[in-house]
Amino acid sequence: MIRALIIFLALNTVSVYLVHQLLEGVVITGGVWGFVLVGSIVGLLNLFVKPILKVLSLPFIFLTVGLFLILINALILWLAQQFVAFLEFESITFVIDGIGTYVVSVLLMGVFNYLFQKLLR
Repeated sequence: MIRALIIFLALNTVSVYLVHQLLEGVVITGGVWGFVLVGSIVGLLNLFVKPILKVLSLPFIFLTVGLFLILINALILWLAQQFVAFLEFESITFVIDGIGTYVVSVLLMGVFNYLFQKLLR
């Protein structure tokens, strides 16, 4: 159980790193620890907050044929950004510029996480 959680958080960290490298609008400072912190926060929000949001927005998910999930995932990234800002680490920041960058980030992270799941099976 703990091993699976560590692997899940590590893969989220790699996804965050790849998105940071591919998109100019995603800025993460703090080196490796910045990526680990942001990846861990995104992973924990995906584990605990995302299922609640999915249940609460189920009618919208059905009406939009699943496209509302993009908005939920963008909200998770926004919450992670706010949480990192709230923690106020000296050298770690996480900033995403614009709604378009949120959408592209969510789509890329979804693709990366899908590929990681396929590789692990």
